Formats: sequence, C-alpha cells, structure tokens
Amino acid sequence: MKLDVDGDPTEIADALRRWKFGSKEGGGRGGGGGTTTTTGTDDGDDRHLVVHTAGPFQGRRSPNLLSSCIDMSIPYVDVCDEWELAESSKLEYHARAMEANVPCVVSAGIWPGVSALMAAEGVSRLDGMMHGGDGRGDGGGGAEVESVDYSFFTAGTGNAGPTIVSATFLLLATEALTYLDGKRVDVEPWTGRKDVDFGGNVGSRPVWLLDNPDVPTTALYLDGTGGGGGGRRRRVRNCSSRFGTAPLFWNFLFGAMKALPRSLLYDRDAMQCFSLFSGPIIRLVDKLVGSTNAMRVDIVARTRTGGEEGGGRRGGMTLRMAHPDLESCVGLATAAFVLEVLGAGVVEDDGAEGGRNDYDDDDDRRAGRVVPGRVGEVGEDEYIEDAFVYELGESFQLM
Repeated sequence: MKLDVDGDPTEIADALRRWKFGSKEGGGRGGGGGTTTTTGTDDGDDRHLVVHTAGPFQGRRSPNLLSSCIDMSIPYVDVCDEWELAESSKLEYHARAMEANVPCVVSAGIWPGVSALMAAEGVSRLDGMMHGGDGRGDGGGGAEVESVDYSFFTAGTGNAGPTIVSATFLLLATEALTYLDGKRVDVEPWTGRKDVDFGGNVGSRPVWLLDNPDVPTTALYLDGTGGGGGGRRRRVRNCSSRFGTAPLFWNFLFGAMKALPRSLLYDRDAMQCFSLFSGPIIRLVDKLVGSTNAMRVDIVARTRTGGEEGGGRRGGMTLRMAHPDLESCVGLATAAFVLEVLGAGVVEDDGAEGGRNDYDDDDDRRAGRVVPGRVGEVGEDEYIEDAFVYELGESFQLM
C-alpha cells in the first residue's frame, strides 16, 4: 500500500480503511509503499499497526497519519525527530488516543528513542551509585541531575542514503534547542564543537550542536532527582545534543552549507533533489567509511546535603552504545517499540504518548507502559542483546 503522509486527511483515512478491512479478504495486507509502512499479523488475526518512517519530519506540522490511525483504532509508531511535531502530536492527540484506547508512540527510533532510554537508565544508576546502592537507583535516592549531554556519531549516511543527508540540511536551517540553567536557549546549529570519545572501535570524534528532540524531552520530562526525590520532581537544568559524521570533510561541508540562505536550506524539495543528485558520491563515501552508529550520554549529578541545593558530592556517569550499521540499528530499535505495542504491553489507562522519558519511579518504568523514548522494562537485558549492539560502555566517577 502506498500512502502520502502529507496528503489529504480524507484520502489517508480511506487508504487505512481499505487496508485494515480489506486485509480480511486478502487485499491490502502488509507492504511498504516508500512513504510509510503498514503491518498486519498472521492470517486470521485482526491486529494491525502502522509504522511511520517517512522522513524527513522537519517542516511538518500536521500529524495527519496519527490522527487517522486513532480514528481507525490502529496502533501507531513513528520515528519523528522534529520536536514541534512530536510535542504537538502528544498535546493534540493524547486525550483522543486515551479515550479510544489506542496505543501510539512517537519519536521511537534510535535517537530520539533508545537514546532517551539510555539517559533515563543512566540517571537511575547514577543516583543509586552516589548513595551507595547497586547502580539501579536503590541506594536511597535524592541526587539531583545537573546536566545531560547527548553525543551521536554516524559514519557516512549509516546506509540510510540521501534521506539522512536531506534531513541534516534541514536541521542546519533550524536553531539547536538547548537548556542552560533551566532556561531554553536556541543556538546556531553546527557550532560548539567538542571532541567526544565514543569508545574502542569508534574512538574520539568531533561533534557539533544540532537540534534533537531528546533535549527538550529530557529537560521537561525526565525526573532530575533520579526517582529519589521523595515525590518532588526536579527538571534537568542543562541539556544539549551534538552530532558528527565521517569522513571529516562531510562535517566541514555541513558547516559551509550554513552560508546558504535559510529559506533554501529549509526547502524540503530542493534539499531532497540536491541529496539525490549527490547520490553517487554519497554511496561511494559510504563504502569507504562504513555505516557505524554510536551514541554517548553524559550525566552529572550532585547529592543534596541537609536538603540544600549546591552541597554534597558531585558524580558523573557516561553510557556508550555502538552498532555497525545505522539503518539496521534504527530498524531494530523501532521494531522493539512495535513489538511492545503489539505484545499488549500497554496498561489500560495509557493512550498516545510520544517518544520521551516522562516517568517518575522505578516501578512505573518497569510496568510495561509504552511511553516516549522507552520500550517496556528498561533493564540491563536491552543493553547486552548481541543482535542490537556490538559495543557497550559505562563509567562512573565522583568529582
């Protein structure tokens, strides 16, 4: 089934209706049409689910496909990496999805998505370690997170081809959303270079500030007390996200592209055409540099002394994860969210949530709720699955 996700809402609803009910007679089942993916289960099973991977998401403002899925009672998962679209999807459709009892998860790819899982797990472990626990938030709680910094690296396009290049061009026309001392600060993209160590097989790589919805979801929804704040939530005050690629020349090319008029960079059709025109060069470079994807999350927290802020010990935790192929990594991450939805891992009072890390405590995190940026139980098993990662690193230190 081919579906224009930016098309007329009535046409989208009609297409979904034909697919959902026509599949009982053998028509319209399965199939990716190049714009989005619809998935049915075994013959005789009425369960359906839509996976929306038709990026780039930048510049979109109307989640028409999500709306139609809720109306049709079809569970929905997407890999949206555009903050305004993801946030508006939750604000506008959360109540509708709950009323219709339709599970919907947005921003559920690798980053954003699993990256938020790493941040949430890291905060919990850091809290436990700083209070003499076992690293799973069991040591008494109460450490307050000062900062969460995301860093990402992809060799070439990660086998994703021109689409990821087009999306990067669009992001170069978007100010990078950061949080500094609890306040939102929009900064010029592709600035603030840092050299970040992603671990053994990837090594140190330069990364630059780039917009990523992980930043506002972390700052606004992640409990900065590690779940040990005695019922008192505290937002993460400092958060940023950086990205880099290989070969090094691509990074400098992206920096030079910022000299183009922002209206041109934000022209979806023009940037897609340019990416397709550059296709042969992109494919050649991909063969030379590979397709590795690496993620690193750095968390700094401070314990409270006598209930006062600014006292106590400071500690830091770094989590790293790498995969030999970005395209496969995104597929596996998205499939994990999909399996959670299809596996009835949604409690009755849950409706649409969007890819973020907005939960309060350890029990809630392990309750099987499908919420943004999380797949079922967040535990060690997700991080040591051989099919998912080839390298994992974690470090903790007191400062």
